[in-house]
Amino acid sequence: MPEITPEQSHWLKDHSLCIFATGRKDGSPQQSLIGYQFDGKQFLLGGQETSFKMKNLARQPRCSLSITDGRGYVVVYGRAELVSDPAEMEKLQARFGPRAAPPRPSGSPSASTPPTRAMGARVNILFTPEKIIANRMTG
Repeated sequence: MPEITPEQSHWLKDHSLCIFATGRKDGSPQQSLIGYQFDGKQFLLGGQETSFKMKNLARQPRCSLSITDGRGYVVVYGRAELVSDPAEMEKLQARFGPRAAPPRPSGSPSASTPPTRAMGARVNILFTPEKIIANRMTG
């Protein structure tokens, strides 16, 4: 595991959204905007068991995430472990703390917004960094 500097740790804890990238079956990237939690060593993400990102991770656990703020960014490469056991998921949530609701656009959804489809049970992604690239975190 790479050494995470105090500056990087503070920056990662101060943000909550990332672009999470997995590899599709054909090798092309699959990107998702997703909320995350960071405990100083690992990331906790989540999703529905039937989502493309979960299928991709079940086949290939290598992935990356990118957190940007203006011109500052942190890109993290690593491996994901899927956790679906409710008792283990509860332990992870106790370790990472309460999960905040993802940011939502202001205003009410439009009448033309299609309803979301049910995608199955919730699964946690425990992401362990292997490489970190960061720049311009202080402005």
